[in-house]
Amino acid sequence: MLKTKKLLSIVLFILMMFLYCLLVMAFLIKINFNNWLIEFIVYFILGILWVFPSMYILRPFKKR
Repeated sequence: MLKTKKLLSIVLFILMMFLYCLLVMAFLIKINFNNWLIEFIVYFILGILWVFPSMYILRPFKKR
C-alpha cells in the first residue's frame, strides 16, 4: 500500500505542476506587461507559490 501511495503521489505531483504551469502561462499571457521588472517579479512570485501545494502532495515521502 505504501509503494502505491508514493507512486500515486509522484504522478499527482507531476500532473498538478503541469496544470499549474499551464494556468499561470494562460493567465499571464492575457496581461501585457510594459516593464520587464514587473514581469520578472510576477513570474518570481508565481514560481515560488507552487512550493506550498507540493508540500502537501509529497507528504507520503516524509519520514516519520
